[in-house]
Amino acid sequence: MSRTTFSVNGREYIHQGDPVVVICIDGSEPAYHEEAINAGRMPWLKEQIEGRGTSWGAHCAIPTLTNPNNMSIATGHPPAVHGICGTYILDPSTGEEVLMSDPKFQPRCPGPRMSAKRSTATALSWSTWSRT
Repeated sequence: MSRTTFSVNGREYIHQGDPVVVICIDGSEPAYHEEAINAGRMPWLKEQIEGRGTSWGAHCAIPTLTNPNNMSIATGHPPAVHGICGTYILDPSTGEEVLMSDPKFQPRCPGPRMSAKRSTATALSWSTWSRT
């Protein structure tokens, strides 16, 4: 693949030709991962970072909730642009509380790869964990 440039949502992007995979480890401090790697508890992540992978620290979007941050990663924009500003929303048509990630409330702007008509997969997963 050759290097190409494209513009989406008012931003310029450069595609270097190689496929890109972004892994976001949510709800954690980077130092925890570094410690786990050093203790041998995250061998796959260590292999990726030491191989062709790159590790970049990132600042979260405000509000510091999973849904707004994941949508910011997927679309390249803050919540003020993509419209996902929390975890739940009151559906005005039903009066029920629903996840903002419900297809009915999807972001108002597409991600850069989607708009550039490139093969794209965005997998966003939200889970609730409880300890007993």
